[in-house]
Amino acid sequence: MIEIVISMGMFGMMLAMLGMGLLIAYYGSSKTRNVGFVFLLLGVAIAYYLVEMDASNVAFWNGFLAFLGGMIGGIIGIIVFLVAIIKS
Repeated sequence: MIEIVISMGMFGMMLAMLGMGLLIAYYGSSKTRNVGFVFLLLGVAIAYYLVEMDASNVAFWNGFLAFLGGMIGGIIGIIVFLVAIIKS
């Protein structure tokens, strides 16, 4: 059980690092772009660690799919909510 929690937490951290890194590297000023690239590298390193260390762990992949499904469902819910607010 704890393996799933740790895997899902690391996956969330990886997504956050990749997302923040992309945004900061693209929109940041010259000083903050370096931080964005560091975030990108950290996100890639975490992704590599997750894939290499837990490639055969079924609990990890179940947690990964559950987290990914939750993220996609949350994004769809936010889009539907925004469309409903904009249309009314």
